[in-house]
Amino acid sequence: MQRIRLAVVGFGRLGRACIDALREAPDLELAGVVRRPEQARHALPQPYARVKVADHVSALGAVDGALVCVPPEAMLDVAQELLRHKVPVVECAAVDEATLHHNLEALHAVAVDKKVPAILGAGWSPGALSLFQNLFQLLIPKGETELNHRPGVSLHHSAAAREIKGVRDALCAELRGADGRPQRYVYVELQPGADLDAVTRAVVSDPLFLGEETQVFVVDRVAELEQAGHGVVLSRRGTAGRGIHDSLLLEGRFDPYAFSARIMLDAARHLPACKFGAHLYSVLV
Repeated sequence: MQRIRLAVVGFGRLGRACIDALREAPDLELAGVVRRPEQARHALPQPYARVKVADHVSALGAVDGALVCVPPEAMLDVAQELLRHKVPVVECAAVDEATLHHNLEALHAVAVDKKVPAILGAGWSPGALSLFQNLFQLLIPKGETELNHRPGVSLHHSAAAREIKGVRDALCAELRGADGRPQRYVYVELQPGADLDAVTRAVVSDPLFLGEETQVFVVDRVAELEQAGHGVVLSRRGTAGRGIHDSLLLEGRFDPYAFSARIMLDAARHLPACKFGAHLYSVLV
């Protein structure tokens, strides 16, 4: 099978993440990086020194698509220019819904005229997060959704959890559920031989946590959680009714640039089958 050959436009954190992801993808090939003329004269730093650099995508030879990794305010101009040269594009600018649909309309007109595809919203948000939200709503049609970014840390509750026997370190995230009631997510680093069930019982029975919904998770190192660059808690609770009271929870800490790069690569795999015009990633998958 012939590999899909892609250019990376931009060399910020997202551009680097796309290069790293491309190097690990057996079905994709990195054609090179496109930078501004004053930057393209210089080789990239290690470990990217061997990557070809150009000031225009045409200097990289034939490509099957371009991953647009520029700031959101520059995305539309860059993507339109690529489409005018009949280069399919994938972008993941973090923008609100109104801006996303404005960009979709603007790129659709150029893409149809030049008979090439474009895929928008192929990042973490908009992109993967939207898929989770839609799936939660599909599974629980009647209910309320709560989304929190970077959950707040409760220092007092964290300190209390650290005092529990068997706990080496702890971090407590403080949230509010859809009903307004407090929720606690306690991450514990256990001492050797400690029992998680016993620690969990001790945490939830502590007077500080009584009357609050509390969940306890074991982690290798609490310090790594405190240094994490991005966090999200997505929950959906079904309205009261017959049978089980449905609820879903997604909790994660991750590198949003790495996640966005992986989504962009998945979108690029859809390019050969896409009709001419601009498409939303969430509709394609």
